[in-house]
Amino acid sequence: MKAVEDFYEGSELEGLRFATNYYRWLYEEFRPYLRGRCLEIGAGTGTFSKFLLSSSVETLWCLEPAANLLPLLRSEVSKSGKPVKVIQATLAQFVASAPEPFDCLVCVNVLEHIEKDEEAMRQMHDLLKGGGHLCLFVPALPWLYGSLDVQFGHYRRYTKRRLEELARQAGFAIEKLRFFNLLGVITWFLMGKILRWRTWSATPVAAYDRLIIPFLRRLEQHFSPPLGQSLLMVVRREP
Repeated sequence: MKAVEDFYEGSELEGLRFATNYYRWLYEEFRPYLRGRCLEIGAGTGTFSKFLLSSSVETLWCLEPAANLLPLLRSEVSKSGKPVKVIQATLAQFVASAPEPFDCLVCVNVLEHIEKDEEAMRQMHDLLKGGGHLCLFVPALPWLYGSLDVQFGHYRRYTKRRLEELARQAGFAIEKLRFFNLLGVITWFLMGKILRWRTWSATPVAAYDRLIIPFLRRLEQHFSPPLGQSLLMVVRREP
């Protein structure tokens, strides 16, 4: 990762804790593929973990390398009655000693932090059972790369073609691939390219989540946007 793996110093996760509608929308997109033993890669502070625990997942493994995030992560996931295992490790460290394969993997806003993303995709393929799904979410559109991406430790933003290429090279079959959060293109361009913000606060995140996301969710249910702030992909490991 670009950021120090054992200690998270950014502000990205703090702001996203207030994006409840945003993550609920993303969860609903992934929900049909969540089952059995699930591994969340880069669980952070548990913002998305709590949604995973409300799904058909039977056991959740939360992988997070940053030691300073673990207390909040453990506190968040302990609120569920389901079995949860919190592990401090990077993906590369975990795959070397992983137990039996998983039924599903979830990787939300993490792949862009990993320098060798091709290797990471192969590792995630190896962690899945045959027929299991990887639910992946990444920042989209390389031309949107700006000051916030730099500050948050992003190596890149993705095109649809590049993400599809990574998936197929790793041996995955693609089941879903689409843009997500159309109006986020405008806000990210404004914040990262024009105003050149180096951090964000909870206030704009919460306002966008409350006022814009419910409208966008209804809109994008009826058509696939031609571009978006992020890319959502679901892929399957062949049996």
